[in-house]
Amino acid sequence: MSANETASHYHVPVFFATSEGQTRRIAEHLAEVFQQHGFLSRAIDMASPEAEAVDWTRVRGALVGASLHMQRHQPQARAFVERHAAELNAIPSAFFSVSLSAASANPEEVTAAKDLAAAFPQAHGWRPAIVASLGGRLAYTRYNFLTRLLMKRIARKEGAPTDTSRDYEMTDWGRVDGLAQEVEARIRNGVV
Repeated sequence: MSANETASHYHVPVFFATSEGQTRRIAEHLAEVFQQHGFLSRAIDMASPEAEAVDWTRVRGALVGASLHMQRHQPQARAFVERHAAELNAIPSAFFSVSLSAASANPEEVTAAKDLAAAFPQAHGWRPAIVASLGGRLAYTRYNFLTRLLMKRIARKEGAPTDTSRDYEMTDWGRVDGLAQEVEARIRNGVV
């Protein structure tokens, strides 16, 4: 970052809300991809003061990511999108929803995750060019005892791994890179 840049001057901020940390990991990866392609980019927690300090006049594109739990995205994601829908609608933007359902072997679960992802921005006045439903992480080691038992039971029913001594990556990082490429193409071509 040059001397005349401040922390609020990002070309492509990647805003996120997370519960177990996977959405943060995806947001950080996306920001790294944009940095490698010459953009000022950073993953920014929507609940942080930094999210409200972003200078939208400098933003050329933005991504917003939230994790899906019990068929809902985080309240801070909803509040952020409602506050900034006008800014997001004026630039190339994308929403990514992160859930285990998106990586399910059950096609109905995958479709339900996609439908919930598509409904979220529309319900809050935002019209992103791209909506992606991405697989999350089965984070047994991060869950409390009751959540671990519940997730193991769900995993057994879905045919997913049940060894609770470790975590399981369900994110398709190739799809994450593809999302970055789609947003970058829209930014470079000036397509909202």
